[in-house]
Amino acid sequence: MTNPFFKYRSNEVDNDLRLTVLSSSFIPDSFPHRSDQIDQMVKILSSVMRNSPPSNLLLYGKSGTGKTSVAKKVSNLLKEAFPEKVKVIYINCQLNDSTYSVLVNAANSIIANENEKIPLSGWTVERIYNELLRQIEKFSGFIVLVLDEIDKLARKNDGDSLYVILKLADDAKSSRVSFIGITNYTSFLETLEARVRSRLNQESIVFPSYNASQLRDILQERVNLTGMAGMVEESAVSLCAAIGAREHGDARKAIDLMRISIEIGIRDFMEKIGEENVYKARDKYEMNILRESINGLPLHSKILLLSAVVTQDQDKDNMITGEIYENYKKICDELSVQSLTSRRIGDLLSELDDLGLIITVTRSLGRYGRTRVITVPDHDELMKKYLLEDEVLNTFKGIKIGKQHRLKMDADESQSRTVKEDEMNDILSSRKE
Repeated sequence: MTNPFFKYRSNEVDNDLRLTVLSSSFIPDSFPHRSDQIDQMVKILSSVMRNSPPSNLLLYGKSGTGKTSVAKKVSNLLKEAFPEKVKVIYINCQLNDSTYSVLVNAANSIIANENEKIPLSGWTVERIYNELLRQIEKFSGFIVLVLDEIDKLARKNDGDSLYVILKLADDAKSSRVSFIGITNYTSFLETLEARVRSRLNQESIVFPSYNASQLRDILQERVNLTGMAGMVEESAVSLCAAIGAREHGDARKAIDLMRISIEIGIRDFMEKIGEENVYKARDKYEMNILRESINGLPLHSKILLLSAVVTQDQDKDNMITGEIYENYKKICDELSVQSLTSRRIGDLLSELDDLGLIITVTRSLGRYGRTRVITVPDHDELMKKYLLEDEVLNTFKGIKIGKQHRLKMDADESQSRTVKEDEMNDILSSRKE
């Protein structure tokens, strides 16, 4: 048979095509609408040029606002300007969320000889710390440690890992250690213990969400880099930007949507990439992102989301946190999983809200106070399907869903809500306000 892949071989249209510039790992040379944040970072880190240690930096902003890309770019430019005296270490705390793994990765990033690198297991934390400190002293320069998703590191062990990293700056004599922390969690500092906050010496920079016009500028620049500017219609770029702006100004999602739109056009041998491609890509992308987002959740976040889905299945009215928490515990019992405390569940609900997997809104109950109501957006059936793909959750057979007593609000409040005041509502309200 004729090899079916031959028809997709390079031709004159895509010889100069560089879709890698639309990948999430691509770091561009310029960052539209991020000049203010870059200038702030450069001013703070420029103290290295005066042989003075810079402040620690905390970068805040929602997903897709350019925090990680800008941090990598600026720190690498610093290294380029001062190559003999600056070393940049990047660690993703979503993947390395323990003191052990962070110290090992940091040390191995400095150690040049492969035979001298620290093994991934078998050493004590104290031994790793001392070896890392020795390597830092040996380097005798400036170490910039970029900690992406730093809140994941701090939450898991009550800030112990962050405390150890900050202690390095005090213990290192011949070298200077600073870190750049990246987080989506605006209340990150409030979660830290006093002993950690007192050592931070941080300056904060906020990355606001992009609007549709800004996303369009970003997308058009990336499209120009692909070499397909003449093939991609302006209306397609504008539509991708509008969809991205609707998704909380997430540039990463908008860029991925543009990439999939172009790939669909290439596969179908289309001469122009238009709005039709974007709509097809959106349907494909949303399903892929939903599955990827759910698969990447920790076990208890999955159980909590499953609780929200099955609770909404029984009653389409907005749910309250107490209902979801009670049903979460029932699911844990069925799966023989130890349930978490209500305080920790409050954090997990906030994270699910940040990811767009649930929607939470605070409602006033007049003289009865306030409550937080929750809804699961579209694709709840797909959510349930993807959740049950988990090897632990796939044994879930269903539970009897409980409903808390609901009373009607005052005359000006037409919807029915609960008046039960429970710890969950207070916790979640404090996290989101």
